[in-house]
Amino acid sequence: MRDMKRLGTVLHAFGNGTLIIQGDDKAPKGEKPHVNSSVMDKTVKRIGKVTNYFGPVANPYYTVKLDRKVNTLEARHYLNERLYVQ
Repeated sequence: MRDMKRLGTVLHAFGNGTLIIQGDDKAPKGEKPHVNSSVMDKTVKRIGKVTNYFGPVANPYYTVKLDRKVNTLEARHYLNERLYVQ
């Protein structure tokens, strides 16, 4: 299993299974996550994938589409939580 890297903190959770993540400024240059990267919570449970990024290059925001097995109501539990990519 590859190392997990910090993606950022969940700012918003939408009812359609989309999360908005504020990117972690601790990520080294050139090591920003790519679209379709797997997203996991702190228990290493895969919850979705990165679908887009936007905002400033130095500290971008990411949109994450939750997997179908993740209940959209469960998405609210991720507010203010740090998520990771692999």
